[in-house]
Amino acid sequence: MKNLLAALLAISIMLTLSFSGCMEKGGEGVIIARTFWAEIYEPDVNISDVSSDGLPGVDIHYSRVGEGKEKAGIGDMIFLCYSIYIKNMEGFDGKAYCIIDGKEVSPFDTDHVYLPASPEESQQIGLPLSISNEAEISPEAVHTFRWPYRFSSYGNHTAEFYVKDTNGTIYGRIERNFSIDYKEQNDNRWGFILAIDPPGNEVVSWKDGAIVFDMLCHKYNFPRQNVIYLSNGCATRDNVLNAMEWMSKHTNSSSKVVFWASGHGGLEINGDDDRELIDGKIELWDGNLYDGDVADFFAASKSMNILSVVDTCFSGEFGGPDDLERVFTHFGSQNSIEEEGRILVTASTTITRAKATDNGGLLTIFMAGALEGIKDRTGATADSNGDGRISAEEAAFWAIFHCYARPLSGFPELNDCYYGELYLEK
Repeated sequence: MKNLLAALLAISIMLTLSFSGCMEKGGEGVIIARTFWAEIYEPDVNISDVSSDGLPGVDIHYSRVGEGKEKAGIGDMIFLCYSIYIKNMEGFDGKAYCIIDGKEVSPFDTDHVYLPASPEESQQIGLPLSISNEAEISPEAVHTFRWPYRFSSYGNHTAEFYVKDTNGTIYGRIERNFSIDYKEQNDNRWGFILAIDPPGNEVVSWKDGAIVFDMLCHKYNFPRQNVIYLSNGCATRDNVLNAMEWMSKHTNSSSKVVFWASGHGGLEINGDDDRELIDGKIELWDGNLYDGDVADFFAASKSMNILSVVDTCFSGEFGGPDDLERVFTHFGSQNSIEEEGRILVTASTTITRAKATDNGGLLTIFMAGALEGIKDRTGATADSNGDGRISAEEAAFWAIFHCYARPLSGFPELNDCYYGELYLEK
């Protein structure tokens, strides 16, 4: 009787806890119950005041913030979980599968396609331990598997989960069509974050992404659904351009838009379709994002309140004062990054490299820290006019000054094309 009650309790929990579950009965009383759900994690970041070595400290920890697709935002760190329970049948050696939008997902993610870093480092910052998707499926026990994942777009998606034994027989299949829906927000502030750490060539850009996400969503309370956060495997050229197009359909001249990119940068001759001979590029997981693409995004957004921060090598091509783009666009009809209503901050000139530490890019650490009100060694914040608020311009001046004050910390630039002061508060 005790075993029966435990089995019924396990089945009941599986069918009520999930956002999709079901139970089937086979011959001779065989019962197979299965379910799947999503656990959502977000980074909490603390940037300290500037220490004696001239740098702020950075502490990043991920926390579970909820379950279910209704709470998911684009780029959230999600763990897709699947459980199976069998009764009145023999156990077997099985392998669990998770297939999202037709692509099989790896439970270990050693190339950190979705995890921010390696599985070991991800566990150290609060994310769940990676577990094998191979196990002995024994009767009257709940077996749970999980896979790291991030969704890169709103709209319709498909999910499939099942367990296959060594003979190829499939058990506990779940197939679902579902939608991650955007809900209109009573807030016209938007964020677009890119953070790319290619395997074998990492520059801890994932920390920059976490820092900016936390600053926008937790410190300035940007609506989570208004922040597109594409990192690593989600940051392909197609995904980025599609997300830019999507956001541009929701923004207008009054929108406040923060564009922040971190990773590897470079130069390419005739990389895009504009008249400029040498184009700046942000190296994505698959393909490149060119300065012309960003100019088109800014123009399509129609926003007159844009803060752009590009923390890559040679990022001066993305609107720095030494960028020659404006010379070429002046004689043509193409869009330009350097237009009225924009504050353009870059981690380097068009010919120099950006600098980073184990805690992230120097420009990102100083700039985000400035916007959060951290103090330097003299006790001063970025609030230079003493009005109790910190504008994007004040933060940029403060960040660039502290980069230059620290030897070998790069050559960041500011190109202020904004009339007045841009504040990120609502």
